[in-house]
Amino acid sequence: MIRWTTRLACLGAALLLSAGAIAADAYDLAQVKARGQIRVALYKDFEPFSDDEKGGSGVDFDIARLLAEKLGVKLQPLWFDADENTDDDLRNMVWRGTLFGYGPADFMMHVPVDKEYMAKNDKVIFFAPYYRERFAIARNLERVDKLESLEAFRSQKIGVEGATYPDTILLSADAGAYRANVVHYKTAGEAIQGLKNGDVSAVMAMQGELEGGLAGAKGFAISEPPLPVINRRQWPLGLAVKAGHEELARALQQALNELASDGSLAKAFARHGVTYRAP
Repeated sequence: MIRWTTRLACLGAALLLSAGAIAADAYDLAQVKARGQIRVALYKDFEPFSDDEKGGSGVDFDIARLLAEKLGVKLQPLWFDADENTDDDLRNMVWRGTLFGYGPADFMMHVPVDKEYMAKNDKVIFFAPYYRERFAIARNLERVDKLESLEAFRSQKIGVEGATYPDTILLSADAGAYRANVVHYKTAGEAIQGLKNGDVSAVMAMQGELEGGLAGAKGFAISEPPLPVINRRQWPLGLAVKAGHEELARALQQALNELASDGSLAKAFARHGVTYRAP
């Protein structure tokens, strides 16, 4: 499976050991309650969803904290860098743990809930979709006032995180007509900063990242890409626990349902400038 977003990073031994190794099995509900803590796998440096700076922040961090409160336990974040694909992340953070003794967590946030993908991963239970993500284009309105096609990028520069689906689309669209003006960044966050600095006129990335990165900024707009093939590419994000931990999954599903019903879920997204899109 091509990952819904490719955030290439090395999960090096030195980094993990400096973070403090946590060698343990993932727990089911009774064990979690007995321990009084729930370990939650959260991506590092993934604003506006999860960021390990200053004790932790972001949409996913807030939701994880609310879920822990619903279960009557304390939140213990297990921060980690994205590996090369989601299979690696699930292995490292849900069902086995890393070779360096870090993890696994009791559950993981921000997991794609896709039927075909789920069928290929029998070591994990995917459940509780809480958000629907999609790709979008953010643009500087003074430079690109309308976005009815990609024609503006024959002359205007557009930023993108390298080795991602948007990168592939922009490089190949219209027989490579925009290739010369595609500017590559290490992360979507850096691309968004490039847009704010005026280095590029637009950025294509996940809409949640664009909204969070441009929250409060004036003179920008976020639109659906003018390509039907991209607009159809949307996916729900949910939670994952180790296979066999059905009781924990049921408890988390119920807790998430309550957060959605009382408005807490939508408020968590709004606090970080992201539009809540129900899956």
